[in-house]
Amino acid sequence: MTWVDEDFQLHDERFEGIIARVIQHEYDHIEGILMVDRINSLRRVLLNRRLNDISSGKVETSYRMIFPQFKKRKNK
Repeated sequence: MTWVDEDFQLHDERFEGIIARVIQHEYDHIEGILMVDRINSLRRVLLNRRLNDISSGKVETSYRMIFPQFKKRKNK
């Protein structure tokens, strides 16, 4: 990774392991990339199903969860 600090000093450093993953994750935020943009389509489908189950309250947890309440739209 190459960057310039607040004193305009050039830095060039290689990162590995968890710190490299954290840096990539945060850089992705800056670029508008989400985690789901980096996973394959099958994992994305499975993740979407799991998130839908969580949103609809179809999961059991040992802690209290608050689920969003969506208003139904009337057909016009």
